[in-house]
Amino acid sequence: MDEMRDHLQLLKSEYLRQGLAEEEATRKALESFGEPKQLTRGLQASMFPYEKAFRAGAWICFALYAFVVLYKLLIQRMIVRMELAAYGVEWNHYFFALPDEGFLQVLKLNANFIPFRNTMEYLTGADRYNMSIIIDNTLGNVLIFLPLGFFLPLLFRRYGKLSKIIVDSMVISFAIEALQIGLRIGQFDIDDVILNTFGSVLGFLIFIIVKHLFALFKKSPFRKIAN
Repeated sequence: MDEMRDHLQLLKSEYLRQGLAEEEATRKALESFGEPKQLTRGLQASMFPYEKAFRAGAWICFALYAFVVLYKLLIQRMIVRMELAAYGVEWNHYFFALPDEGFLQVLKLNANFIPFRNTMEYLTGADRYNMSIIIDNTLGNVLIFLPLGFFLPLLFRRYGKLSKIIVDSMVISFAIEALQIGLRIGQFDIDDVILNTFGSVLGFLIFIIVKHLFALFKKSPFRKIAN
């Protein structure tokens, strides 16, 4: 890698002495050295020789994470409902409804569109709820989407901006909440969407911190000494 860099620098310096602008000299040096794409691949391979293995591992982890989320929030609940139905049990602890209730009444019992109403109820309701329920419905909703905010920018270039993470996390969370109430395996809660999105934002910030730390490590004199 050092030889490649030195060679490029010499070529660039020569073009600069010939009176070319900085950008033009860089382009000419790349062209003289070889195909830009080939050179880029060579530099990446020398700087990060295990990139392919790393990305493959990241994709596997992301797939496992996505499966766990879908299983916990949708699939597991559907299995429980089917098992209860197989035994003739009509009771559904995920969804509140009586046969003679209309759509609006069912929606009223199973949906919350007021931000932070349920979250505040959980946080101030230690005397009414078990601690596990409080944690699951507050901190749990943040943590379950935290890996999403980390994996998206890691695997997809389009997620380099926080705004993209926020919008798509909200869409994904909203879709899950809508599926839960539509399939009668859960209740729609706008607080879940907000907390899920906040979790993704935290994941994205962690990704940015790790990225900067990795960049600093590559420039660190200690790393050069170790090599």
